This record gives sequence, C-alpha cells and structure tokens, in this order.
Amino acid sequence: MINDFIDTVFKRIVALNSLYDLNSIPHSDAFFRDTEFLFGLSTYELDIIIKILNESHKIFIMEISREEYDSKKEKIYGYVDTDILNVEKLQSVFHRGLIYEYERVYNNRKGVHLIIKELMPNLKSISNSIMGILLNKVVMLDSYIYFLQKNQKEYTEEWKNEHLQQQIAMYESIFKKGSNNDKNREKNDIGKEEDTARPIRAVDSPLMEDFTELVTKGAIARVLQIYGVVFFFRVHLRNYKFSYLSQVIDTGVIDRKNDLLMVREMLKKVKENINKDKELEKYYDDIMSLDIKISRSMSSSKK
Repeated sequence: MINDFIDTVFKRIVALNSLYDLNSIPHSDAFFRDTEFLFGLSTYELDIIIKILNESHKIFIMEISREEYDSKKEKIYGYVDTDILNVEKLQSVFHRGLIYEYERVYNNRKGVHLIIKELMPNLKSISNSIMGILLNKVVMLDSYIYFLQKNQKEYTEEWKNEHLQQQIAMYESIFKKGSNNDKNREKNDIGKEEDTARPIRAVDSPLMEDFTELVTKGAIARVLQIYGVVFFFRVHLRNYKFSYLSQVIDTGVIDRKNDLLMVREMLKKVKENINKDKELEKYYDDIMSLDIKISRSMSSSKK
C-alpha cells in the first residue's frame, strides 16, 4: 500500500511542476492540506513519503519561507521533481517571473543575473515578499541544475528506483506503526460514541465534504488522469465513501468496461467483508446502490 501512496504523491508533484507557471512548485502547506483531504493520508504519513522521495533523489525540497514565531507562521517548503529537463523548464519560468516582478516593483528592466547580484545581499529582509520568494526559487533552481550536472550518476532512473526500494523497506514498518497510532488516536477521540460514530478521518472534514459535493465530470476526469481509476477507488472505498463514488459513476466519466470490471472486483471484496466489519454494515444500502450503478454503467460502457 505504501508503494501506491508514494507513487501517487510523486505523480502529484510532477503534475503540478508540469504546469510550468509561477504556481508550479507546490508549497508544503497547501500540498499537505489538499493531499490529506483527497486521499485520507495523515500528516505523519505524508512526512514519511516526502522523506522517502527526497532521500531516494526523486524530488528536491527547497525552503520557501522561514518560520515566523511572532505571527505563528510555519516554515514552508517547495517540492521539485529531479528530472533535469523539468528543472530547466522551471528555471526558465522563474527567471522570467523574477525579471517581470523586478520591473514591476522598480520600473527598471534588468537581466536575471544582475537582479540576483543586486538583491541577494538583502534576501533575508525580503524573504517572505513575492520578490524574495521568486529570488529564492531562482537561486535554488540554478543550484539544482548545477548539482544534477555534477552528480549525474545519483539521478539516473536506475539509481533512484533502487534507492527508493531501499527507503521503502526502511520506512515501511514506521509507516504502518504511524497509521496504527492514528487509528488508535481516532478511537480514543470518539470515546463513548465509538459504537455508533464513524472513525474520524481527514476525508470526513468539512473541506472534504465541500469537495465531494462538487462532483463534475471535468474535475473527476483530471483526478483520474493523474492517479488512475484503481487507486482513486481504493482510497475512497477504504474511507467508506460509497455515496461519493456513486456520484462519480453517475457522471459517466468512467466509461471503459475494463475499468468498471476492476472497480466491480474491488467492491466485491468489500461486500464479502460486510458481515465481518461492523463499520461496513452501516453502509450496506450505499454499497448495494454503488454495485447496481456499476453494473448499469457496464451495460453501456466502451470496450
């Protein structure tokens, strides 16, 4: 399971990087929040996944802004795929962004290297401004390209994949332990209502409820394109989101028979566990409704 989550988080970073605009380096605060809400991962689990990706040289982690104790702002990091072509494209984007921002602020157009030379001595004082953040990203991206060119052997796909498996083996038991601790904390939080209430998960938050209410074919199609049908359903089945998955089926976005067959097999395993899992029993009607909708979709699906 950890392999699937690692792959999904990595693909999410690559997809955001590939926007190639000034928002294409995901910031840790928004990235963690959105990923937790979308896939039910805890902060603890995401921390481990990010460490695994960084230590296996799949991503770079850059400091975006420092912690501010007075205003209680936490340190923010950015994530960049280590593929050199991707970094070069991002470098070009942020070079242009810094030039335009400098011209907007100072009404004077300069080349990126002159801007860096001028502003670097004062980076600390402007670090949390738009100019400071752009400057920091430009300097870091320039450093990454130099670093990748000097250390090519450690950034081949073979090296990264080999060390990724080593990192997974090292962290897997910790990952499971953290997940179990989260579940235990959830049970303690529920207290006397444990027999009647659902486990509290990130996907049960008000923000996730807002997300699930906005089920549109276009939005779901984009999510499925990045993460795939199987993983998307596995995560939501795991979190008892049967009603939400019914809405997804209703959009008609999943229209290939092979995809629907895989989804039906996954739901079949859930149905087999209904009598063994008291929590699942509460969603019997939703599960049966989802099963019927999948069967109907299969009758009109593409090959």
